[in-house]
Amino acid sequence: MKFILIMISSILLCGVVNAQEKQVEAKEESKWGKLEGQIRLYHVFSPAYIKSGRTTDNTIEGSTIGGHLRYITPEFSGFGATTAVYYARGTGLNDKYHEDSIMAAGRFFTSNYSPKAVLGEANVHYKDKTHHAIAGRYKVNTPITNAIFTYMPHMYQAFQYTNSALDSTKVTLLQIEKMAYGNRSPVEFGLIGEVTRTGGVAQNGLNTRGDFIDIEEQTLGVSNTKTNGVTGLGIENTSIPDTKLRLWDFYGHDIMNMLYVDATYKPKDASYSLAGQYLRIDSVGDELAVKPGYMDSTSAYVVGLKATLKYNKAFFYLAYNHSGDSRLFNPWGGDPAYTSSFFSKNAYRANVDAYKLGFNYQLLDNLKLITSHAQYTKSTTPGTFAPIKPVEALSAPEHDPFESAFLFSYNPFKKLNILGGLIYKTSEHNYENEQVKILDVDLLVTYKF
Repeated sequence: MKFILIMISSILLCGVVNAQEKQVEAKEESKWGKLEGQIRLYHVFSPAYIKSGRTTDNTIEGSTIGGHLRYITPEFSGFGATTAVYYARGTGLNDKYHEDSIMAAGRFFTSNYSPKAVLGEANVHYKDKTHHAIAGRYKVNTPITNAIFTYMPHMYQAFQYTNSALDSTKVTLLQIEKMAYGNRSPVEFGLIGEVTRTGGVAQNGLNTRGDFIDIEEQTLGVSNTKTNGVTGLGIENTSIPDTKLRLWDFYGHDIMNMLYVDATYKPKDASYSLAGQYLRIDSVGDELAVKPGYMDSTSAYVVGLKATLKYNKAFFYLAYNHSGDSRLFNPWGGDPAYTSSFFSKNAYRANVDAYKLGFNYQLLDNLKLITSHAQYTKSTTPGTFAPIKPVEALSAPEHDPFESAFLFSYNPFKKLNILGGLIYKTSEHNYENEQVKILDVDLLVTYKF
């Protein structure tokens, strides 16, 4: 019955999109500004499970609908403003009260899975050919803050200025004062991060998603510590032929400095690319992340390599990451590691060698096969698989985990995408003396307007 209801919803949504597609697509921005948004439907199908040492497997419940609505004012001499509301709720198809059910917490804003709307964006901006400034609440777009999201990504209250006056170079200055966790923070903390604080957030955010909280409190989990926020510098350069260089440095006053550098080489008209990356953290000032044990030592690093190849309708990639003897505390939302997967970010843990192989194939003009396999060596970072209750104590890892994905992406219309398939993941931890294994059978329908 659930399957029938979900498919009817998808068909109705396709009908709406088809009607929209028949209208004129290229519309000039009206004198009243621009309205845009997204509607997204998730549904986890009943074969999905979490296996462990429990007598009964846990089922996964994750049927939700939501999205966002954004308004952008007309520009006056380069000045404008933007506001956006994000929303998520269950579809009514979740069996959330069953003792063996585990809810897909990363698809809600609340710990009791009730509907909630969030004012995620409210900012003013200025832009011309050389300068771009923005202040207020918005999505900060950097490798240190970008990651997969469901309905709302992590948002920030910040000021950012970008200058492109230099040839082939873009320089960005940034000051972040507050951070609002997106829907997925409990997943990044518990299922992905396994309480190691390497998955993109330092707290689970179950009851605070969408709340703009001082960045030092989001980082350290305490409200009685005040710092000067996070100051950032970004430099992107394309002066070397066929090569793009990026450097981002986030200085969390009295907490830590996070430096990210990458380089991508892709010859013009070539079908391949080569890339390398380096991510490092160092404690600074009062070393506030070292004292509670969020950092194992005063510094940590991750390095990586990636190669891609496109041949006719096929696309291949091979990636590798290596981490040092300390975990890389990762609290500001980002996930730049080449080997990260939908539910695995193990490269940020200590003493990990990570490998990822991907293969995509364009079956039709609007239908793509997406596959990947990521393999991680057992880390030396203590953790625990937090989604199963009661949560077991932190312990040393016991297994070499992996994650595999087999998906199809279909675009029946230009603005509609249907993504579905299987993701299978194992944990490096046990629960009740048996390795945790997860099968996700998921449907994602996204309509943008």
